[in-house]
Order: sequence, then C-alpha cells, then structure tokens
Amino acid sequence: MFRLLLLFLASLGLGAIMLVIDRLRRPLGMLVRAVALAIVAGLTLAGLALGAAGIAEETWWLAILGGLFLAGAARLGWSVRRRRLRQPLREPAHVPLTRTVPDWHWRRFESNLDWVSRKQAQRSRIAIDKFLAERDSPSLGADHRTLLLSCEKRVPELIETCLQRCANAGRDERDRYIDDTLDTLARLGQEAEQARREVREADDRRLETLHRYFDGVAGDGKTRSGPR
Repeated sequence: MFRLLLLFLASLGLGAIMLVIDRLRRPLGMLVRAVALAIVAGLTLAGLALGAAGIAEETWWLAILGGLFLAGAARLGWSVRRRRLRQPLREPAHVPLTRTVPDWHWRRFESNLDWVSRKQAQRSRIAIDKFLAERDSPSLGADHRTLLLSCEKRVPELIETCLQRCANAGRDERDRYIDDTLDTLARLGQEAEQARREVREADDRRLETLHRYFDGVAGDGKTRSGPR
C-alpha cells in the first residue's frame, strides 16, 4: 500500500514537471501529452484496483483512496484533452464599450484557450502592447512604423479571422488554427520586443546627449560622467 502511495505521488510530480516543460517549449507538447496520458492510464488502473480491493474486502478507506486516484486521473485527463478551445466559439452579443477593439479581440481569444496557450498568448500581447506604447517616439524608423501599424491594425484582424475559422471547425482543425496563430503572434511579439529595445536605446542616447550638452552649459560635467 505504501508503495502505491509513493507511485501516486511520483506520478503527480512527473505530471507537474511535464506541464512545466510544455509551457517552456511548445514542440514538446505532443510528448508531454503522451506522458500525461500514460500517467492518466496508470492512475486509472491503480484507482480501479484499489477501489475493487476495498469493496471486496469491505475496507472503505481503501475504496475511498481508489476513488481519489480515479478523480485525479479524470482531472488530469480532462486538462490534457481540453488543451485548446473549450468549445465552438459563439459571437458575443455586443462589444464592451469600456475596451478598445484590439483589446477586446485579445481578451476573447485568450478566454477560449487552455492555461498553457493563454500564457503564451499573453506574453505576445504584452510584448506588442509595450511596443505600441512607443508609438510617439521620435526614434521610430520606417521599419518600426511598419511593424507598429501591423501590430495595431492587422493583429486584431488575424485574431478575429482565427476565431471565425474556429467557430464551425472540428477539434483538430481548431487546434491547427490556434497553433498557427500562436506561432505568428509569438514571432510578432519577438519582433515587437526587439523594435521596442531599439527605439528606447535610441531615445536613451538622445537623452544622454542632452545631459552632456547641459553638463557643458552648466559647467558641471564632472558630476555626471566623471573626469574627461
């Protein structure tokens, strides 16, 4: 019995490790889900064996333990099964007036994802939002402005099109639509993060130039940058 309990705890630990790996790297997702399903199968068999033994021997605590095993297997299996959109999408009754249209698209998209995919989408959204916050920077180059326009105008279109395609799609189709959209958003997020870094570094250099100018005007250059 003690060995079965250790096996159960080890299975939970392994499942937690696999979920962490799944979050860090999506290409490992299929392997992670395969391992998770194997854990589900092991927990189910252990639960059935414990439950049957408890009922046969009228050892109710053993039957309860078997039920807990089965409940854990069901919960893990449900999480693995519902790795993408929880249900076919329905059009909302209205667009909330308190949010901008792009933000509403993001919120609707994220609300229909599982936890792992939602975190991935949120990372992309945060990177894009931070870049959009630099829209008034004088250091924006032509490439930066093109990317900014794409993030501001075309990303909501991308998300809305994905949601529309998912509305009447089967589960495998929805998974494919979501995977492709998440990949595109991840690439855009990386480009937006790099562009923001370039813009802010250019603005920092402008600020430092002004500091040096006024250091010279005020005759206090040693205070800020040391001996020259």
